[in-house]
Amino acid sequence: MSASANLCTRDSVKTHLGLSGSTYDNVLDALIPAASEAIENACGRRFAQAAYTEYRDGEGLDRVVLRRRPVTEIAGVWDDPSRTFGDATKLDADEFVLDGERGIVRLRAGTFSEGVRNVKVSYTAGAATVPDDVAQACRMLIAAWFHAGREGGDGLDARTAGETALRFSDEPMAPPVAGILERYREHTV
Repeated sequence: MSASANLCTRDSVKTHLGLSGSTYDNVLDALIPAASEAIENACGRRFAQAAYTEYRDGEGLDRVVLRRRPVTEIAGVWDDPSRTFGDATKLDADEFVLDGERGIVRLRAGTFSEGVRNVKVSYTAGAATVPDDVAQACRMLIAAWFHAGREGGDGLDARTAGETALRFSDEPMAPPVAGILERYREHTV
């Protein structure tokens, strides 16, 4: 799955790497979407704002938890055991509340009908702009890949002088990058 958006710009990567001119533009243009995809995959989330429609099981609870966060807008919520999702089953906006950060739609009164994929929610989720620390993590990851590629190794972690001894990292992402991204990682149960 490709990234929802590039999480940083070529110019910001060039500044981070101290590059000028266009010598490495093609390399950076390939690394930016790859790093953006790696970050979204590691976090288990998409960062760009987009529209989604989910069909959830009604479990007789007063809430449903959506897969994407933060939720910025709800276009509609339907509770329909027959799964036709007509106008009569669409809830009025004053019948539910949204906890956008946690992606929870909660009914003001009552519960959702029990059923399989009988609750439909159309919504917009994601950030209007990429968080600054996520963009920085992307630049850091690109820098690591860029330097590893220039040294002729992929994942080169250390080397010693004299008798050459190379060590390659088992880490999918360098600890500083992973540390920045930890707060954005979706934890699944």
